[in-house]
Amino acid sequence: MAFIKRILPTFAFAMLIAYFGYHALNGEQGVLNWIVVKNRIVETEAELAATVAERESLELRAERLRSDSLDLDYMEERARAILNVAHPRDFIVKTDARADR
Repeated sequence: MAFIKRILPTFAFAMLIAYFGYHALNGEQGVLNWIVVKNRIVETEAELAATVAERESLELRAERLRSDSLDLDYMEERARAILNVAHPRDFIVKTDARADR
């Protein structure tokens, strides 16, 4: 009985340390979850950068088509690409798509 009284506080303290250690690693705000959150932040920032670049590209294209700064060459290029037409004086050179590889 004396042995149990001597070992009980040590065992209780060891269990308390194990409990808090486990939750420090695997808990909701633990180290492992912190690593997952940091990786998610990096991925989201990369996605944001790509979205911002795409938005700037679209804003530039829209700016070129506004009436106060209309770029006629760009408008003609886009119309030809969308409608798949060519000017009668244009030279068309057909290439084999497989030859480009």
